[in-house]
Amino acid sequence: MLALGTWLAARGVMAVAGVVMAALGAVAFVVLAAVVGVHGGGGAASLPAVASSTIAWSAGMTLAFGAALRAVRRDRELGVVDLARARGVGLARYVRGRVGGLVLLLALTVGGATLVAGLAATTVARPSLPAARATLGALAYAIAFAATMGPVALAALGARSRAGGYVTLFGGVIALPELLAPWSAEWLPEGWHELTSIPAALGAVRAGVASPVTMGASMARALAGLTAIVAVSLFVVAARARRSDAEAAS
Repeated sequence: MLALGTWLAARGVMAVAGVVMAALGAVAFVVLAAVVGVHGGGGAASLPAVASSTIAWSAGMTLAFGAALRAVRRDRELGVVDLARARGVGLARYVRGRVGGLVLLLALTVGGATLVAGLAATTVARPSLPAARATLGALAYAIAFAATMGPVALAALGARSRAGGYVTLFGGVIALPELLAPWSAEWLPEGWHELTSIPAALGAVRAGVASPVTMGASMARALAGLTAIVAVSLFVVAARARRSDAEAAS
């Protein structure tokens, strides 16, 4: 089911566009790293963090949106769920495979492009150690992005129209918490800003891996928050799949 979920996630124009955008982003940051290297490589250590955010929220979101949009309904209409059931695959396993396939594709796409950009930055950086640590943080950011946004995208888009899914995912899940962060932070203990939104939590993961001594506690809180978001998203995807199953049966 993981292989099937990955194949299903890679279908569609927007999903392919996301993969292509990630590849182009990697090339662009390699060129940028080369330019920085020509001028001494002093600013190369900042490139991995920039690359991880840029690639994730452009190419990664395009891929997630294209792969998740009406995925649950489309699988039902195309007979994917019936085929899985005929092979003895239950609904829970189908959901795990569908979500896991998207997460894996996002991790390979965003993580691969980020790693290429980070290695290019490390090669030209002087000294290279800060850039190497930043690359590890950027790679952790990409993996955490994939693990979070795969389930979130399917929960928000799996059974919705294009317009409704766009508003739910970008407006309600991402943009609104960011806009409310100055106020929501007041309800949290001082210094717990990483729990105000998904981008803030991902940034804390990146910082924690790059600087575990000083940012380890913040990273732990961010991972706990992201885990909760993933759990709720998986519950929603499973509920939508069961509803679609019930509607088809009736």
